[in-house]
Amino acid sequence: MTTGLSLTLNEAGYVVEQSSTAINRAVDRGVIKATLQRRGNTRLRKVGAAELRFLAIAGEVERKLTPAGRRAVYEAIRRLSSDDHQAKVGIMEFSLNEADRRIAARLQRLQDVKALIDERDGVDAVLRGANVSVHEIAALVQGQTIEEILEDYPGLARNEVEAAVEFAKVYPRTGRPLPTRSFKRMLADMAQAGVWDVETEKLVEPRTIP
Repeated sequence: MTTGLSLTLNEAGYVVEQSSTAINRAVDRGVIKATLQRRGNTRLRKVGAAELRFLAIAGEVERKLTPAGRRAVYEAIRRLSSDDHQAKVGIMEFSLNEADRRIAARLQRLQDVKALIDERDGVDAVLRGANVSVHEIAALVQGQTIEEILEDYPGLARNEVEAAVEFAKVYPRTGRPLPTRSFKRMLADMAQAGVWDVETEKLVEPRTIP
């Protein structure tokens, strides 16, 4: 397990495949601990390797132990070294081997996704080398198939579209919702509805009934 990790709750949720809301609630209830990091005018909650390991086995722990027992497991995990994969509380032992394997795989996937993205402060993230907004592509997946998106953006590859979707989940965009249909397909929809003339590329004037 990698030491020195410091992830936002969204990042942690992606890694352990849980909602950031549930993780935030666990922090509020004192189940796990978080540090605060200031970013501009906001303060972000961040968690580390011990919290990821506990969250990865939280389902198993909740079924077997009382709240006090869960806290004991968490504290036992916090005391472990990165090379130790057994948490012991009294006579009970919890193996972290599978949890650590899943965490490592998801951390690597997150790094692979970010390697395809160009992030710059104050500027919308874009797909590296394509200069296409990550969040715009991710929004299109809600209204189009990946095949349709690839037709509209022939310079993109499937793995780039998939990366955009994953990135947008971990790092959501604030503000007004983005279109879920490309401009090209919106025009096609309008043409099919009879409100757009493809030949003149103009809106069709509504007919008045005399």
